[in-house]
Amino acid sequence: MSPTNPGTSAPSATDAINYDDANVILCGFNNKIEGSRRSTIINGAGNYIVGRYNTHILGDYVSPTDQNSQSNGTSLPDLVDNAFYLGCANGLYSYGDVVAYAASDANLKDNQIKISGCLEKVQSLDAIEFDWNGNQQTYSGHDIGLIAQQVSGIAPEIVTERQNGYLAMKYEKMVPILVGAIQEQQDQIKVLNDRVEYLMKKLDSMS
Repeated sequence: MSPTNPGTSAPSATDAINYDDANVILCGFNNKIEGSRRSTIINGAGNYIVGRYNTHILGDYVSPTDQNSQSNGTSLPDLVDNAFYLGCANGLYSYGDVVAYAASDANLKDNQIKISGCLEKVQSLDAIEFDWNGNQQTYSGHDIGLIAQQVSGIAPEIVTERQNGYLAMKYEKMVPILVGAIQEQQDQIKVLNDRVEYLMKKLDSMS
């Protein structure tokens, strides 16, 4: 049995048997690729690619949710075609620039409403400097930032709880709130400037 489109497509469930072609497992142990085409496990342990096309893994214990799960019982993400997966415990590092654009077209967004009270939201946050402790292994030394628990109070959409129970946030998502805060502050400044200008004109007329 051969796949319907052997050059470009992933196998169907019925095609998975005898579909393996141009797959490579470079290093590591307890890794497996089956029913897939042009897929690679670069290094790591406990990785499993099944029924996929052009899928590549570097790391540990990356596999479809219906085939495997982490030792702590948390489900792992589904594999998809034409994708690269990095499974690592302590973060992803790059010694060059990482350039990416996030989808932001107005045509992709329904129910658009301006964020209100941005200045008040920003004023409720503490801009802090701190030292990273040993409860994590990704960062060290002195740093600056925000407190995720505080941010969750004003924008829960940008805070998530990781599998280890600690909170993480998308710092770039603070930009809309900061823009709104600047706009609200400028509105307040304009009102004050208008009042000062009015009083100055009144004083001039009395002199």
